[in-house]
Amino acid sequence: MPEQPPYLRIADVLRQRIAEHDWNAGDRLPSRAQIAEECGVGENVVRRAQELLISQGVLEGRAGSGTYVAEPRQRVRVVRSSAREQPGGSPFRADMQALGRQGNWESRT
Repeated sequence: MPEQPPYLRIADVLRQRIAEHDWNAGDRLPSRAQIAEECGVGENVVRRAQELLISQGVLEGRAGSGTYVAEPRQRVRVVRSSAREQPGGSPFRADMQALGRQGNWESRT
């Protein structure tokens, strides 16, 4: 079986350290250079691992500030059905109201 690419191994290490609460939501990660030195890899490997975790919502990058552990996102399951009639609007809006949230269709680009 082929060996795992280095950036995936580093992504797993970072994910594990977050799971073990070495870093909590909102904490700033050490610099790429520090992580690279700790793990014995190049900074580009760390950069690629961080980019993967950013795309997965585990980390967030802040321009000029660093990389931080992202706040966990609450997933909301939305069932779409034209058969369900909801008073006061759409099923989505009713589902959100039941969760104590306000559903809207605003979009920003």
